[in-house]
Amino acid sequence: MDIAVTLTGLGQGFTYVIVGIFFIWLVKKVDDWRTKDFDDDVHIDDGNIAVGLRRAGLYLGIAIALSGAMGGSSKGFFLDVIQLLVDGLIITGFMFSSRSINDFIMLGNISNDKECVKEFTQPDGSKRIGNTAVGMVEAGMYVATGFILNGSISGTDGTFFQGIASAILFFVLGQLALLLFGFLYELITPFNVRNEIKDNNLAAGIGLGGILIALGIILMSSISGPFTGWTNDIASFGIYTVFGIVMLLIARVVVDRLLLPTTNIATEVKEDRNVAALIVVVSAVNAVAIIIAFSM
Repeated sequence: MDIAVTLTGLGQGFTYVIVGIFFIWLVKKVDDWRTKDFDDDVHIDDGNIAVGLRRAGLYLGIAIALSGAMGGSSKGFFLDVIQLLVDGLIITGFMFSSRSINDFIMLGNISNDKECVKEFTQPDGSKRIGNTAVGMVEAGMYVATGFILNGSISGTDGTFFQGIASAILFFVLGQLALLLFGFLYELITPFNVRNEIKDNNLAAGIGLGGILIALGIILMSSISGPFTGWTNDIASFGIYTVFGIVMLLIARVVVDRLLLPTTNIATEVKEDRNVAALIVVVSAVNAVAIIIAFSM
């Protein structure tokens, strides 16, 4: 082992970590400014799980996306850092764009900001601030978007502007895929998912947010890799998107039958609000997504 090379690599890695922490701090400040009507830090200090979930999803999504920007062939340390800073700014813009898409389309009948600081009466009569179901879906959208951006940025081998164009294109296509999947998920579910989420049913939020993450993992795998031409890459993305959606919908049914043999997801979500059961289901579906992603 060459100690000099090792120390140089550690120094460069430390720089990337500092850049990553900077962007996590930046998105916090941007989100603080965006939600200036209420203090997120105070809500988190007071134990508002909804606000904590959406912030956690934002930070994880940024980190997942940035890790894609750190990969690929090196153009030299200085140029790599400049590229990472540019990619980080683009990623930051995309993450907040995905939040708006989640707010106005995915959960179109719900105002995320208002729901996350709203007071709810629990089934046991106690009061709680914040719609944790909304927070969970928003967190899932952030993480799924992070995976999509990871694939679109890490898969670029062309020019600088070609890389930016590719990131924009696949961000848009990825968001459309997530929205389509959310619509199909609503169609195959025997209860109104959005109404349950608006009613602060955390189990419903885990179900939707978790399965969005699963699709994001598959889309990341379909996007990543060397640039082979716009037509070919877009066609491949479309094929993998359809394949991923079909496989995840099948996986959800199979998991329902195998892991919940004495009940079903609809009962556990709508009637029992069973968070534990949905954590098991979503974990299994994401496990299938990881297997699908690495098998493609």
